[in-house]
Amino acid sequence: MTDLALNNPSVRQTLLRSRLESGEPLVAVDLADEFGISLDTIRRDLLALEDGGLAQRVRGGAIPVRSATRPYIERRAEPEIAHDLLAKATLPLIGKGATIILGGGTTLVRLAEHLEPLENLFVITPAPVIASITLEKNIPTYLVGGRLSKWGACAVGGEAEAALENLAADLAFPGICGLDQDFGFSMDHSDEASMTRAMIRSANETILVCAKEKIGQRGRHRILPKEDITTIVTDADAPTMLPFGDAGAEIIHA
Repeated sequence: MTDLALNNPSVRQTLLRSRLESGEPLVAVDLADEFGISLDTIRRDLLALEDGGLAQRVRGGAIPVRSATRPYIERRAEPEIAHDLLAKATLPLIGKGATIILGGGTTLVRLAEHLEPLENLFVITPAPVIASITLEKNIPTYLVGGRLSKWGACAVGGEAEAALENLAADLAFPGICGLDQDFGFSMDHSDEASMTRAMIRSANETILVCAKEKIGQRGRHRILPKEDITTIVTDADAPTMLPFGDAGAEIIHA
């Protein structure tokens, strides 16, 4: 490719997009040298790719953005043995008299299915599916209303967030899209990310119930940096979770 062509941002970004689609990380210094352009120009290219949802900028360059979470209705029928293991490992954290917030998603639906009607247990949830499960178990439940997100099958938006601001919980169990040792805990969609932050503000402690497939993944919206994560329940192995433990999180292996 000629130097003249590489002076065109559209040409450069098409080339970079192809590399991202093949799973290749982009190193800014190397690209500036390869294309014969300034580092600031490459940074603008990476910013444009990030704005287009094609890249996640990191220190020194960018990495491919993983495929976003599929809608809940497409995922709900998939058998997930790991979800049962995660739910059973999480249950001992929930005691009598606890007020808990359960977010949306298939993992937390499975946790709700394993919940026992403990004395004075109270569940707050923005997910109608979870509310229906706890209702059948005769567990007192507060359903947070609002516009439903198809991704996590939970209420989102200003109305739902305002309701959470008037509630207090001991533990929050949010849905998770990604958990990365550099980027932290993240979500794919901005409205669910905002709702998750509201859940965390309403609770004394946040517990992440995270399948191993989500470790090393990054959603577009960071919720918590690694250093602010206190407890993770996961089926990932000990070496994988070492960076989170070193940062101060308690790791509970399913």
